Amino acid sequence: MFLSGIIEHGLCLGCGTCAGVCPTEAINMRMSDGLFLPQIDQEKCNGCQLCVRSCPGYSMDFRELRSKIFGEEPRSSAIGNYIQCYVGHSTNDPLRYNSTSGGLITQLLIFALEYNLIDGAIVTRMRSKNPLEPESFIARTADEIIEASKSKYCPVATNVCLKQILKEKGRFAMVGLPCHIHGIRKAETLFKVLNKRVVLRLGLLCSHTVDFAGISFLVEKLHLQKSDINKIAYRGRGWPGGMSIETNNASKIELPLVGDWHAYWPLFSSFFFTPMRCTYCPDQAAELADISFGDAWLPELKNDKKGSSIIVSRTREGENLLSKALAAKAISIQRVSIDKVNQSQFVNLKFKKDDLPNRLYLANLMGKQTPIFNPVLSPDISIASALRNFYLYCNIKASSNAQFKAFLLNTPFPLIRLYYGIYKALSKI
Repeated sequence: MFLSGIIEHGLCLGCGTCAGVCPTEAINMRMSDGLFLPQIDQEKCNGCQLCVRSCPGYSMDFRELRSKIFGEEPRSSAIGNYIQCYVGHSTNDPLRYNSTSGGLITQLLIFALEYNLIDGAIVTRMRSKNPLEPESFIARTADEIIEASKSKYCPVATNVCLKQILKEKGRFAMVGLPCHIHGIRKAETLFKVLNKRVVLRLGLLCSHTVDFAGISFLVEKLHLQKSDINKIAYRGRGWPGGMSIETNNASKIELPLVGDWHAYWPLFSSFFFTPMRCTYCPDQAAELADISFGDAWLPELKNDKKGSSIIVSRTREGENLLSKALAAKAISIQRVSIDKVNQSQFVNLKFKKDDLPNRLYLANLMGKQTPIFNPVLSPDISIASALRNFYLYCNIKASSNAQFKAFLLNTPFPLIRLYYGIYKALSKI
């Protein structure tokens, strides 16, 4: 299949790997249909097909990649390969409070930079002139790393930065979602120099992203215009924190993430404005990263207002970084069992692992093209799984309906939270 076919069949993840590895720079990522999609300059294209061979949206041979990275099959079917699991946070209280969940990634990148373990890190910030659009770049100072802290709940084409890494000597870390890690790992099999230059991959636990139409919808629901916004942060201000929007007239709007009747995330955790390709991903825990990080949704930490992360250490390089940062007292971590990791991600793992084979099966029945995975996922149809998949499919489709969007615009956040409760209840079946 050609890259154009991958785009046409809705398999593109918008990760930017194809643009990052193209030797003739024939591919650029452009915003289209609420996503970042590749735009191909046919006059520059030499037909090498490196874009397709590195594309994680089209195919993923997890078995082969795990063998190359870890040398063994995963210890956990839900979480993947791991050495140790932890809960922890940065020991820098202001940094911890102003990050997403404990500030660990920010702290570890600063530590690695200051101790000369890396020369830079691929991270993402929101553009200063267009604050609703993200940009990935190579941070080379602590200030730049801090500027890129906090989650970005929108499409991000992180792997376009591979273009720079392939040209520039040095040792680099990268922070990305599972799809970004997939693309990096596939690119490393094609470009051996990347194995030497990308020395640390920090993965973010992820159930799905939100397309740009969803962000525009939320702005409209808040009675704002895009041009009104001067700055936006999706997380921060402690844990679980929330969204903060600064307008051009110096006013500020704050919305809690979850746990409140006016929280904004239930809108998106109900799968409104979710790219369909996200629902085909089998990886919640960034299983091919050196270290994976996510919110520690555990009952014993519900009163932790500063924030802590679940941490899954997967490689010797990842474990060594954690050990060095702990010895330097830059971070505070303690071991937890794999069961605690599973508990902290229960709903999302049900979506990613239990229900995915059925979604792929049903998509194929409807004539949809789905990714090629190894190992092949075998469906195990159940009524509960069918109901959960019906819920998300209807909401994704409803997101593109103008009349339904008008209805949703006038639906109070408390009712949206109650509606998401249906999915949470179904997840317990």
